[in-house]
Amino acid sequence: MIKSISRALQHSDAGEETSPPAAASQGLTRSNFLRAMAAGVMTAGVAMAAKNAYAATSSGIEPVTDIDKLYDVWQSRFNAADLEGLVDLYVSDVTYINPDGKLMTGKSCVHEDFAGLLALKPQIILGDREHHLYHDIALTTNHWKLAFTDEAGVKQELTGGGIEVMRKQSDGGWRYIIDDASRSAV
Repeated sequence: MIKSISRALQHSDAGEETSPPAAASQGLTRSNFLRAMAAGVMTAGVAMAAKNAYAATSSGIEPVTDIDKLYDVWQSRFNAADLEGLVDLYVSDVTYINPDGKLMTGKSCVHEDFAGLLALKPQIILGDREHHLYHDIALTTNHWKLAFTDEAGVKQELTGGGIEVMRKQSDGGWRYIIDDASRSAV
């Protein structure tokens, strides 16, 4: 098949007559059909490559496609104070409940909440991680321990738990659609 497509393209490049009247008088020829198929295949390939390139560069941050690594990536970005990378793990209309129990909606609220917290240069450890999948949706739980030095210079340690719902996105990355970080650790 590929050889036929290649031959058809070579004939068209060699100046073979492909005007509509000749093709119309003969009906749909194999050569014209193969040219049309080749054009369609090339167009589809270009469109797919463009889609993949846009997905990888639209945020400039590589999506997390392995759900088993999502908590590691979240923890790493949090501990590195990578605000943009952290917020990229959330969908634009995320439902977020911060550790104080405040309900917020939207990525901009998550960005604002994390910006204040990351200013304290905290370090977090996510433990007891679990996730349960249903097709492209995951229910996850964890317990966390957060250490930081407050504005008065006093070392603080907080513990809690999280329950999250994630969905696999069109770029293959898993992102939080609901994040409730207000649960108490047992």
